[in-house]
Amino acid sequence: MEAVGKVVEWNDARGFGFILPIAGTQHRLFFHIRDYARPGRRPEIGELVKYTPSRGKDGKECAVAIRRARHGTRKSTRQHHPSNTSVLSGPLQFALLAMYTGALAWSVHSGHVPLWFAYAISTASVVTFLLYLVDKQASRARRRRVPEANLHLLELIGGWPGALLGQLLLRHKSSKRDYQWVFWCIVATNVVATLVLATA
Repeated sequence: MEAVGKVVEWNDARGFGFILPIAGTQHRLFFHIRDYARPGRRPEIGELVKYTPSRGKDGKECAVAIRRARHGTRKSTRQHHPSNTSVLSGPLQFALLAMYTGALAWSVHSGHVPLWFAYAISTASVVTFLLYLVDKQASRARRRRVPEANLHLLELIGGWPGALLGQLLLRHKSSKRDYQWVFWCIVATNVVATLVLATA
């Protein structure tokens, strides 16, 4: 039977939170992002939701099949960030990847950039994308996460194209404003460094 509750805690980094029922029992119910029926949108503290009470593998009560109640508070929505805080829209991000890849290939072909540099960028990008995938799966399974500092380090040494692809295809790390701010600073640094190397 469906019940109504309010999101009272949300950990975006780990992908889980707690709901406090409006009626009946007053202890909080655990829920995971995979049980939140709004793909592309993150839960918000203070919003009213409808859910189905259940029990997890550990036997404890939890909430599943969660969806936002229509009479959720507008004030809460305005105080929180949107689900995607990237400075560029999806199509523009794909265009940036295509232009950077094309410019890098042309620079290598014309001899302005050494071949090893392109290999290093490609390798770092593949590794970064795979770590994004591992971190996404860890978030869903509530396992130990990949430290954000490690992801940023790989992005900084050239793996940012793989990171951007991971954000676009996996929809991972694209809703965290602080992470996005650091990420795009890293992208700008890498693009400038590549231009300097290609024109040196």
